[in-house]
Amino acid sequence: MIKEAQFSDISLANLTVGRTPPVELIHAAAGAGFGKVGLLLMTATAQPLQHEVIGRPDVIREIKAASKDTGVGVFDVEAFVLSPQTDMERFRPALELGAELGATHISSIGTEFAGNATFLSREQRTDLFGRLCDEAAQFGLTVGVEFMMYRDIQTWRDALQMIEAAGRANAGLILDVLHFFRAGAAPFDLLQIPAERIAYAQLSDCVAASPPPEKLAAEARGSRLHLGEGAIPLQQMLDLLPAGLQLVIETPVATEAGFSTLERAKSAAKHTTDFFQAHACAPRVPAAPHP
Repeated sequence: MIKEAQFSDISLANLTVGRTPPVELIHAAAGAGFGKVGLLLMTATAQPLQHEVIGRPDVIREIKAASKDTGVGVFDVEAFVLSPQTDMERFRPALELGAELGATHISSIGTEFAGNATFLSREQRTDLFGRLCDEAAQFGLTVGVEFMMYRDIQTWRDALQMIEAAGRANAGLILDVLHFFRAGAAPFDLLQIPAERIAYAQLSDCVAASPPPEKLAAEARGSRLHLGEGAIPLQQMLDLLPAGLQLVIETPVATEAGFSTLERAKSAAKHTTDFFQAHACAPRVPAAPHP
């Protein structure tokens, strides 16, 4: 699929630029040439959101205006945690708002191995996931499952097993290449995943040596590398993914933590374009409507 990639179709993950107001993210994405963004509507950790959107009509209006002005669409919203504390009623406003903002996908994740966390059984988690898919379907949303070694949906096999057991048409696996690599998977493992069960791919890179388990979350949230700067066999993986699959750039780079939102977005765009051009695939980043 690497030869079919068009940069303006790629989405910029909010994690790439840090926790920033949605409107600032949208304008930065436009300034860097990205065509889409992912928005954080619900917290995936014990920490509250820094920039609340749900229940903020003024913020929602600003997001819609920024999206219209820049042409940058909302691809996905996150994050929906599958845990014993999950309240489907609390999810519903986020699903409704995601669809209202134009999103087509949401991300669901397992419970993090941290503190005094409690966990669902496999059967309970599958049932909860199925109910989330049913709720999301009412808003035309596809539910992606992101696996992580520091949560109780750890590998692509765990995620796919739950997806198949739930049996919902609007469900798929989120292929975050960092988590795929840290779980010990190899590119040819992708051939075991039905193409229709891959919702989208999140691209980044990392060093070869894995951090200890207790530091995996910190790496994922703040210490990734730009594409082609690490050990992940990205070209082989991209060559095995379905043509036309949505790509998301998720590269929170530690050395860029002090950059502005726009600087981080532009750095992600430059490194992504350099990687794709080095592999004879991507066109140059188009001129952005808002610098």
